[in-house]
Amino acid sequence: MSLEMFTTSDIATAICRSSDNNEKLRLQALLLVKNGLSPAKVAEDFSVHRSTVHRWMKRAEEEGLSSLKCKPGRGVKSYLTAEQLSELRKAFSKPIPTDDGFSRGWQTKDAIQFVREKFGISYSKSRMRQIIKNLGFSRITCRPQSKRRNQALTNEFIAEIKKKRFLNPNHLFVTQDESSFYVDSNRSKCWAIKGSKPIKFINGSKAKINIGGFYTENGDFYWYDLGIKKNTDSLIKSLIKFKKEIGRNIFLLMDRAPWHKSKKAREFFQKNKYWLQILLFPPATPDRNPTEYCWKMTREDLTSIKSFKNVKVLKEELDEFWEKHTFTHKMSHYLKW
Repeated sequence: MSLEMFTTSDIATAICRSSDNNEKLRLQALLLVKNGLSPAKVAEDFSVHRSTVHRWMKRAEEEGLSSLKCKPGRGVKSYLTAEQLSELRKAFSKPIPTDDGFSRGWQTKDAIQFVREKFGISYSKSRMRQIIKNLGFSRITCRPQSKRRNQALTNEFIAEIKKKRFLNPNHLFVTQDESSFYVDSNRSKCWAIKGSKPIKFINGSKAKINIGGFYTENGDFYWYDLGIKKNTDSLIKSLIKFKKEIGRNIFLLMDRAPWHKSKKAREFFQKNKYWLQILLFPPATPDRNPTEYCWKMTREDLTSIKSFKNVKVLKEELDEFWEKHTFTHKMSHYLKW
């Protein structure tokens, strides 16, 4: 077995084309043999028995270089039958009910307990994770959702949005929210050498600024300083500025903050209904408001990683960040149109 039917170029090309690590290792061993190294020396370098190298050479000569791929059916076999695996997959598709009347997603320990109780088979955590991955599942971070949410109201809200978009084709759909940013930073994790203690310097100030934000269906973000308090007056003031800036009729989606539903706010909406339409989000649905994501990204990229000298510097850096930053999330993904 001298591999005479293959050139070094043939083997090198096969190595480059392979996406399987085990196949690459075997091909590299053959390349060394082809270049004059003895099979015994190659076996020593690759920490395998020399008969293994001879077996690789024989397979290559009899079946071609492609035969060095791992053959199907190798590895640890599952004790679960195909029918039992199908039953496990079906169970995974349904959330686990909790004592408080709600539900949660599956964890590895739940699958281990289910298989043990249902089929009398015990698996380690690592093996169970592999079985679950083979069933087509992956570990996904859960999105938080308030227990106070009424899903029926949320579904009605989504349907209403689609209806309003059809009835108001000339209106720009906009979501609105308010947020506060502090001179001192929020806590944020950072990369550091294990055992070290990274320090974040703070000044102990409780000073903050209140910002009103508008996020349009076109992906544009507008922000306004609301002053000392978030209230009806600051909302109306920011709405008037926003209207002047975009010069279009607006269909505005807001949360149910008290100052959004006050008598003064309702009077303003009624008086300006020729250019302004209002719809309130259902209770406990902040994840439906894309403006919330603007705040999240701002904190992650700016205010959570450093403190500021004073309110003036904070506002200047927020202005600079929002002027340069482009938000790419789509309103349609949040409101399902």
